[in-house]
This record gives sequence, structure tokens and C-alpha cells, in this order.
Amino acid sequence: MDSSTKTTDGQHDLRAGDPAIPGTGHERPQNRTNGPKISFLIPSKNRLNLLKSAISSILSLRFFEFEIIVSDNYSDEDYKHYIDQLDDSRVHYVRTARPLSVTDNWNHALSLATGDYVLMLGDDDAVAPAFEAVIPLLSRDEPDLIYLAAYHYCYPYVLPGRQDGYLATVRNSEFLAGAWGPFLLGGASARDLANAVMDLRAHFSFNAQHFLVKKSFLHDQMVDGRFYRSPYPDYFAAIVLFWRAKSILVIPTEAVIIGISPKSYGFYYFNDQFEAGAKFLDNEVVSSDIRERLEQVLLPGSPINTNWLVSAEVARTMLDDPALRKPDFARYRVLQMMFLLRAKYVERLDADDAITGMQARLGPEEGILFDLLDASFLSAANNGKQAVSGLADELSNRIGQFYPADVKHLDIGAHSSIDDALIWLRRQPDDAHRTFWSRVINRILRW
Repeated sequence: MDSSTKTTDGQHDLRAGDPAIPGTGHERPQNRTNGPKISFLIPSKNRLNLLKSAISSILSLRFFEFEIIVSDNYSDEDYKHYIDQLDDSRVHYVRTARPLSVTDNWNHALSLATGDYVLMLGDDDAVAPAFEAVIPLLSRDEPDLIYLAAYHYCYPYVLPGRQDGYLATVRNSEFLAGAWGPFLLGGASARDLANAVMDLRAHFSFNAQHFLVKKSFLHDQMVDGRFYRSPYPDYFAAIVLFWRAKSILVIPTEAVIIGISPKSYGFYYFNDQFEAGAKFLDNEVVSSDIRERLEQVLLPGSPINTNWLVSAEVARTMLDDPALRKPDFARYRVLQMMFLLRAKYVERLDADDAITGMQARLGPEEGILFDLLDASFLSAANNGKQAVSGLADELSNRIGQFYPADVKHLDIGAHSSIDDALIWLRRQPDDAHRTFWSRVINRILRW
């Protein structure tokens, strides 16, 4: 694309020489009936009240063609009555014949998509007003993947220490740091990030809401008619998409809202209710053959780490590319040690049985390492909660499992749901980033 410049880290900056277009710079893009069609996929189960907000946020969008596919995972609630009342041909409803795992329901929703691009949303998520500005950057043919920055909206009374909830920008991907305009992520950089996932390092967010993907590209990755696999389909997809995409456009303006509600997996995650979270996903039986293959590797501890490892091994098996690293089993086992020691000494949970089970499965060198860590935690705990919490945080920082998030909370006033966050966003003035978007459209449409 001759209008971009290449930076030292392999990214192509699309801001160079962006020309002004006639008018004030605040005009909305006109309806592009010949542009790409977007399929918004919303798998859901027994969360109709949340689903209504997700659908409403999409129906408020204009100036492009889209469809909404609701895959009702055998809910007790009457989804069909609500969808029928909408009387909107763009909203399609289908109910599964039986309860499915989350992974299978994602595939079910994807199988119904007819758009050129697909975006997987949770039923407690929403599409932000800025999403409209993304559409003129696309054609039917490219890019393979658009990575969208996202707001996080936390409902009140969900997170410990944040009972009032919040709306925030969350930059927890290394390539979003300092970014303000759209850019192409270099293929080598994307593959490095995928390899980091195999090492159980999250240098970017894996949430499916970030991934606006060309459907034909997804179709090329399917095996036996399915794309999503593993207990964590978003982790699996992040590896495969970053490894194989020929073109990745990064949009650092928040175009979607990731919801954290009392009925979401995020609730269980942030409240350390990992077993309940696993039951919520109902994905433990997914990829049972891979889990059995890894039986001698797996340790008691965090089910997140275990499902991450299984998902990475599923991706490696599917991709079958020697350039993709094998999952780092040794690192996984250290992470499980750290999880149980933090649970015992920092969270003061009853972890003794799990620790005994772990110790029985450790090799000689691992046993020595665990004893050293245990002694360090015990010594710090004897000096008080602050000391042991500081030790755990320092070790976690050194291990570097997650890229440090840059979180900025936004003052939206009193709120009770994601609808209030959307109302606040729509009331914001056309600021500098909106002006930038309207100026850059002309240049990128040539891509």
C-alpha cells in the first residue's frame, strides 16, 4: 500500500500523508451498499436481558450492511418472542436442538453467517459508536483480520473493590501502546505474538470481540467444517489467526465494548471462582483427546493455565508448522506452582490438598524449585500480608505472563448497565479522533 510508511517494528503506519476531504471533517461516511457485509455473531444462553442491549447497540449503527445471528444455546428463556417483536429482517434467530459447549455454539453461530466479515460478541457486550468508522477501511477482499481496540464495561457489584462498576479504555496489547491511528501489523510481528501465546505469555488480548475477521479467511482455516476448537476457543483462534493472516489491520480506537456482568465468565475470573467459571463454559470435555495426551504434563492449579495449555496444543496440532513453537510445558508447571502458593499464602485459601497432589507429580528439580518458592512465601507471610503480597507480585512480574495493561477509567456518572455507557459515549462531542477518522478514510479506501 503505497500511502503507508513502514516503522522499525514491522508495522505500516497509515497516517502518513493523510489528505483532508471536503467539508468540515466531521461528516459521517455515506452508505456503501457495495461494501462488505458484517455478520455479528452472538451465542447466548439464559441471558436475554443482556442480549437485548447487545442487539440494540448494533441496530443503532447506520451506513453499512449487516446481520445479527443469535445462536440460542437451548435456553429456558423465551428468546424467540423477543426476536419476533423486533420485526427486523437483519436479526436472525436459531435455537440449538440440545445444550452445546461454548465452543460448539460458537461454531454453530459461525456456520450461519453470510457476511464478508464476522465479529463474535458475548451477549453482555456491545458495539461502540466508533465501529461505524471502521467499515470504510475494509473491502470484500482484505484485510484478513482487523484487530479492534475495546472498552471494558463492568457492571456494578461485580468486581471486588469496584462495586460501582466502570467504563474504561484498556490497552493490554503491546502493539496498542502509544498507537492513535490505524496501522498494518507486520507478519513477522504477528507470528512472534502467536509464538508468545504458546509460551503462555499474553502480549495481546485474546478476547474474540477484538477480532473482526474475513469470513473466507476463516473458512480456509476450517477442518471438518469447524473453525473454533479447544476449551478456550478465543485463545485457539488468536494463535491461528495471528499465525496465518496475510494482512492484519489494527484499529486503536475503541470500537467495541467488552462487558463484565454478574452472569459472565469475567465475573468468575475476577472473583477467583475458577471452578464455577469452568462449569459456566461447560468446555472441559472439548478436546478430550489432547487433554489425555497431556495427562503427564498437567498439574493441579489454575484451570485457566491448563485450558490455555490444551488450547495451545490443539492449535499446534492443527497448524502442523515446525516454525510454531511447542507449548512450554516447563513454564506451565511453574505457573501452576505459583498459582497454588499464591492461593495458600496470599489469598489464604485451603490449597493443601492441591499442593500435596502437585508435589506427587513433580520431578526432582521441580521439587527443589517448589520447596524454595514455598520457603520464600512462608518467610514473607511471617512478615505480614503486605510482604507476601509484594513477593507474589514481584515474582508474577518477573514471570511476565500478561502484558501490563494501561487502564483509564472514564467518568460517565451514575450507571447501572452497558446501556448507560453507550448513552454516555454517544453524547461525546466530535473530538480530534473523529476528525482524524474522516480525514484518513480517503487514503485507506485505496488499499
